[in-house]
Amino acid sequence: MSEAFGAGSLLETAMSFQRAKLVLTGLELGLFELLAGGPATEGTIGERLGLHPRGTGDFLAALAEAGVLAREGSRYRNGEAAARFLVRGEPGFLGGFLHVADEVMYPAWGRLATSLRTGEPQAATYSRPDMFTELYEDDAKRSAFVRMAEDASRPLIPALAKAFDWAAHGTVLELGGCRGNVAAGLVAAHPHLDATVLDLPQLRPEFDAHMRALGTTGKVRFHGADFFTDGLPEADVVMIGHCLVDWTDDQRRALISRVLPAVRPGGAFLIWDPMIVPGDESCLRNLVRSLNMQLMTPHGANYRVDELTGWLREAGFGEVRHDALGQDVTLVTAVRPERGPR
Repeated sequence: MSEAFGAGSLLETAMSFQRAKLVLTGLELGLFELLAGGPATEGTIGERLGLHPRGTGDFLAALAEAGVLAREGSRYRNGEAAARFLVRGEPGFLGGFLHVADEVMYPAWGRLATSLRTGEPQAATYSRPDMFTELYEDDAKRSAFVRMAEDASRPLIPALAKAFDWAAHGTVLELGGCRGNVAAGLVAAHPHLDATVLDLPQLRPEFDAHMRALGTTGKVRFHGADFFTDGLPEADVVMIGHCLVDWTDDQRRALISRVLPAVRPGGAFLIWDPMIVPGDESCLRNLVRSLNMQLMTPHGANYRVDELTGWLREAGFGEVRHDALGQDVTLVTAVRPERGPR
């Protein structure tokens, strides 16, 4: 590697926050929703969005060079990814997650050095160790969290529906399932499933409203409880996704031990998270996500897939395997032996 190439790569990495802010700002301004109505010129975009002419041309041209927008003569339109993921109302809309990224994560990353010195989170969202109780007490925070969680999990539902032998099992319990979006997706793909979502009772009204909107009322049930302290209903399959990262290692091990009796013999415990898999191409990205968890939560961090395997076997699970689910997420499947201690 030449010195010039090394310096260029280093500067590109160090300044990559600039390109990130292009997309986040476009979302904030409503650019992608505007262009969902059809291509528009720089002048029309500036007028409709109330932008000053000084930077508008460079802003739009930069988004086009990055592939987010496409240029047709003097007009701009959404690129394929922007049309699918950045327009409100589209099935793949990621705006809920990106709004939190812009409003909460972005400022917190500016205080990474402080977090590394203190070990404390830097997001303004939480001030108490019991993150979810505080989060769910505030309507705006709860709604933002639910949107972010669903945006993160939605792309994984088709893969999850295919990655496990659901036909061999009849009941599924999802821990920390929010409004039931994942469970509803699984039931849609496998109508024989009897699904229950367990989450804190404060989410019940939003769960009911979401099931009505999806047409799955009665097909997916809600069980209001705290999975650390309350009893867990039995099921053939217990699953938890994008959730173990929120806790300490001791809390993870305690939860895994509590799950074992809830899984019927021969059933399985499914866990998916952006786990750290050494040597995998996702490793760097998930290490960065782990730092994001430190900035955003009182206790959270990513964990290694081999650590999770050890915790599961320690608790009494038998066969454990892991597979890539997509989006840098690993699915770990742990089988409860047909015979063994309950």
